Amino acid sequence: MRIDELVELTPGVCAGQPVVKGTRLPVKFIYEMLDEGWTPEEIVKFHYPFLSLEVVEGLVEHRKAVEALIERWEEEWRKKIETLQATGDAGCCWTLISVERFMLI
Repeated sequence: MRIDELVELTPGVCAGQPVVKGTRLPVKFIYEMLDEGWTPEEIVKFHYPFLSLEVVEGLVEHRKAVEALIERWEEEWRKKIETLQATGDAGCCWTLISVERFMLI
């Protein structure tokens, strides 16, 4: 599968971070599970049965490119937070920091 068939970035869906296409599932979650030792088959069977094995295997195949998208998204969020901190918009800034902690940790 091509990367554009696997991943999408949509403003308003999980803060615009890379998600599995057609879902609200951050791709980062799949990679974290793989890093913890889960196989693609186990991920589909026990955690995300709405995903096909082909999709998870495609994410494995394109991991380097997708992780570059994730890193770019994370850097954009950090810049947004820094800008809001610099402008003194504390309320909005705290909201973004909370979202960042949820998404990046």
